[in-house]
Amino acid sequence: MNSFPGSIVDIQTSGSISIVGVRVGGCADFFSVVIDTPETAPYLVVGRQVQLLFKETEVVLATDKEGVSNISIENRILGTILIIKRGVLLSRLVLSTQLGEVVAILSEKSVAQLGLKENMEVAVLIKLNEIILAP
Repeated sequence: MNSFPGSIVDIQTSGSISIVGVRVGGCADFFSVVIDTPETAPYLVVGRQVQLLFKETEVVLATDKEGVSNISIENRILGTILIIKRGVLLSRLVLSTQLGEVVAILSEKSVAQLGLKENMEVAVLIKLNEIILAP
């Protein structure tokens, strides 16, 4: 599980759903959708410290870093592939980003199709519904 400390910087609520903006490392804002509101979850307060969590299997990588502006995934940062541990079906990649190290698990087929290699720069994307916030 990828885990980064952050601070809530924005909360937008409609009905019983909120989209929460979290500043991570003072350098990047990530967004998470939660089925809670500031009225039902006491940790939903601007300025509150939270842990931003997402599974390794929820990380999407793109080699066309400029092309990712035309995609609906809001959470994105640049990263450099440090390590690729290739398996028969799945590969584990460790990426260096401005947040710290992010771990991704991709199918071996995807790694081969994208031509991923160590020291390659890629875009790292995570859908907002895949990010968990822990108080």
